[in-house]
Amino acid sequence: MIKRIAYICVLLLSMSCERGLNLSSHGVLPVVPKPEKALTPAACDNNIVAHRGGSAVCGFPDNSLSSLKYAMSLKLRASECDIYWTKDNNVIVAHANDEYKINGMHPWEHTLTEMRLAGRLKNGEELPTLQDFLETVMVKDNPTMLMLDIKYTEPAEYASRAVRRACEIIKKQGAENFCFFICTSRGKVGDVAAACMKSYGIPVGWMANKSAEEFQNKGFSWANLSAKSYMSPYGPRTINEFLDAGMEISVFCVDKKGSKDANAVTSESDVKYYIDNYSKLKYITTNYPKWLLSKTK
Repeated sequence: MIKRIAYICVLLLSMSCERGLNLSSHGVLPVVPKPEKALTPAACDNNIVAHRGGSAVCGFPDNSLSSLKYAMSLKLRASECDIYWTKDNNVIVAHANDEYKINGMHPWEHTLTEMRLAGRLKNGEELPTLQDFLETVMVKDNPTMLMLDIKYTEPAEYASRAVRRACEIIKKQGAENFCFFICTSRGKVGDVAAACMKSYGIPVGWMANKSAEEFQNKGFSWANLSAKSYMSPYGPRTINEFLDAGMEISVFCVDKKGSKDANAVTSESDVKYYIDNYSKLKYITTNYPKWLLSKTK
């Protein structure tokens, strides 16, 4: 008798999947259809990027799926996240410490499973992969892309492997239109990123305190620079230097007062300067996306 009841339940569930029937009234949970996959992001009316998904204000851990979904809820142009290569050829999304460790481990010395078993994010999520992030953004009506930060590692070879493998995963998923990279200027990682950009057609913004000519000699046509460290009046670079050379320029971070980000500008005059030049910039990254969005409307 018990076996017969179990068989009927399985049969009903199967019918639900095939015909879209709602059987919740019969004690069987309805099947929730997966969101429609998109290969191109929806139109976006802003060029704002949420640094680490806006984790500084949304309350979710940085580099988490929850913080990514927060950025998506604001319909931003992109959400920034950090990527690392693992021993089993995965790419994880996480922010390592100063020793390049995540959950106490160098990712290139451990598998994804080992790293996940070592600990979860503060909100209970497991350590996400690039695949997880791609599946989250590649949905109909979503305008938010992924700004993938190729984080430096020591040895630098593992940062190079991260961008190579990320490109393979993006290509396999057909996600080229949903992704772009920003790349460290350290080591030879920039050379690898430039080569991958040519091979896969995924844009890369180089983060180097170099002249526009040096960018172009390296193969880059887009500079992504620290507003506090590199851009005038704090550093030697200017917006017009790159625009006059026919390049694109973006900055990080433009924040509210009280920001703890060492790369952020927060003074009223600095914020006004970047708002006034908003239309000239490819992207503006911020830890306070909702606030900055209101400034540009």
